[in-house]
Amino acid sequence: MIYWNGCSFVQGMEIKRRQDQFPSLVSAHFGQPWLRHSKVGGSNDRISRVVIDDICSENGLAGEVNLDSELYIQKENVKIKLAIILWSGINRFEYVNPTTNTWRQAAWMHHRMEPKHPFKLSHNSRMFFHQDMDRKMHAGVENYGRNVRYPVYNLRWSMQYMLSVKYILKAHGIPYLFYNLSDGQIKPALKYIDKPHWEGANVTWQQNTMKLDDWYRELPHMKEEAFYDMCKRHKVPFGPKDHPLEEGNRLMADRIIKDIYDKKLDKVFS
Repeated sequence: MIYWNGCSFVQGMEIKRRQDQFPSLVSAHFGQPWLRHSKVGGSNDRISRVVIDDICSENGLAGEVNLDSELYIQKENVKIKLAIILWSGINRFEYVNPTTNTWRQAAWMHHRMEPKHPFKLSHNSRMFFHQDMDRKMHAGVENYGRNVRYPVYNLRWSMQYMLSVKYILKAHGIPYLFYNLSDGQIKPALKYIDKPHWEGANVTWQQNTMKLDDWYRELPHMKEEAFYDMCKRHKVPFGPKDHPLEEGNRLMADRIIKDIYDKKLDKVFS
């Protein structure tokens, strides 16, 4: 069984038929049932949280398992042969609404940078107002996203999540493939990763931190072309909400299938 996680790309946004979505195309190619726990707008902290819950829960993984293009069943204690994660945009994050105990995405409707300050969000950047929010919660989440977080911080945390998931999967003996959604938010921040960082308490001291080469060694997919950028380069059709349509899903599926063969991961299905 192939396990999938990610955001709207994995969820098949703007693709009408399930069998035309790349998780289905890849899984069908290898004759594997598949399960996806992706979420439209899903963030990297959300991916990490859900993967860890799915793998480490005492009750085991449960969910809607797709048996072929049209048939799926609810199943418990599912065994994963391969995990494929499409990591989302680094500037997304999630929170819990304490009144409903519901995980929500802090979803940007407008996300703009100040022209003279490349890593400072403009004051007209706006968060979506979820129906179960009150005004104080919305203001708090929006101000935190705009005035506390910033792309270099977000990139470091995203890579921390990737690293955590990598070693959780390895500890449980689950092979994996990692991909990125988009390079657009990542590339400008990468050159700042090697800058010195300081640790602050009653006193302040310089903290040892991983360098960019360390991150590339641990997460080699960070050097690979992201899916959105690949689809744009190949000029495949996109939908009104900026998701690649059937041709793009076929392109992404072909890349994953090639990677599975190149890394000899197809042997896990035999």
